[in-house]
Amino acid sequence: MLELATGVALFLGASLYAFNIQAMVGDGITAVDRMTQEQHAGVTTVKMTNENGKLTYEGSEVLFTLRELEAGEFTVDVDGMVFHSGSHPEELDVSIIDLNARYHAEYIRGADGEIERILFVKVR
Repeated sequence: MLELATGVALFLGASLYAFNIQAMVGDGITAVDRMTQEQHAGVTTVKMTNENGKLTYEGSEVLFTLRELEAGEFTVDVDGMVFHSGSHPEELDVSIIDLNARYHAEYIRGADGEIERILFVKVR
């Protein structure tokens, strides 16, 4: 009888622990969803400023733009380093991008008005 009671107590303890872990993971997923819901490609999340008529982005926003290269719609040039359209974002060497720096952006459009290339130049 003592073994049965011990087994039941261990089972209930493990079940309660698993339930708590599941609740924490669910809360974490909900928090991440709240933090990233505005980062959907269809929503503009960048805080642009207009300095001397040029758009200015932070380094982290430049990295966010590189995520959209995989769609193959445009090429991105960051301080002379070209990231070609269709590239997989996880295979790119983004070590030249300073997350805390600010970058001027220039959009080059084709004859149809679609963006063909985005030039980012670090503000010195």
